Amino acid sequence: MLGVKIMSRILKLLTILSFSALIVVVLMQVIGRYTPVTFVWTEELSRFLFIYSIAFAAPVAMEKREYVRVDLLISILPEKIRKYYDALIYLVLGIFSASLINYAYQFSLIGQNQSSATLTVKMFYIYSSMTITFAFLALYSLLNIYHVITQNNEEGVEQ
Repeated sequence: MLGVKIMSRILKLLTILSFSALIVVVLMQVIGRYTPVTFVWTEELSRFLFIYSIAFAAPVAMEKREYVRVDLLISILPEKIRKYYDALIYLVLGIFSASLINYAYQFSLIGQNQSSATLTVKMFYIYSSMTITFAFLALYSLLNIYHVITQNNEEGVEQ
């Protein structure tokens, strides 16, 4: 589980860095509107930073089990059944995410010969965000199944 803790910390750090960079870039964009200095690349970079902020934050939310969910049905179930219901939900999410990894990777390969307009970044790197997201969502879904069944820890995989 040490590897999972390290991976989680890296994802959290990348989420903070990408979102902080997004704030700085958007601030530069706003300042550029009211000054003679203009930054053409800020709109594109802010879009890419937003995409990667979500790509890193979604698995963190899955790890901590902080996705929005409707508890109406869950609240009337007995505790023992609720545990298996939660495990089933994570199983479905894990299977769905795992089944999309290959398609996301195939989609990212389309961007190998494309570059972004102003930053000239290979679009493969931008499109790869989906592969990263689905891989980590599948992994954390499986880890959550284990933890829900064995410990029923409401706080997440590892705290």
